[in-house]
Amino acid sequence: MEGPLKSILAGTFSGVFTCGLAVPAIGATAAIAMPAGWSVTLWDALIVFGLGAFLPALIIHSSALLITRANALNALASFCVAVIATTALTSGLTYAGNALAAFGVGAITATLLTSTLWSNNSFKPNPLRGSA
Repeated sequence: MEGPLKSILAGTFSGVFTCGLAVPAIGATAAIAMPAGWSVTLWDALIVFGLGAFLPALIIHSSALLITRANALNALASFCVAVIATTALTSGLTYAGNALAAFGVGAITATLLTSTLWSNNSFKPNPLRGSA
């Protein structure tokens, strides 16, 4: 399976899987008691949506990109469409702005990390290494 289909499937799978995993994770991180003196906005950004939405999106999307070696931008676009569609179908989009933003930032970070740290030729065999 080559071409854009692999990238679209990788992004769609990682988007749907991220939504399925992150909804309980956001609930679990929201249940953590906030220490006295913390700003609610800072707590929500770092703990609730940072650990509950950003981190799963980063790990799942970067894993999907590394496993499939898909085109990063096509996979990112299909990830975003899949996350928005899955969120709309499961819980509605009325109060999902912060979670969608954290999903997007996590996927963009995963895309940037995988496209800059790993070249597309890392798994291709090169037995003679240019000596022939």
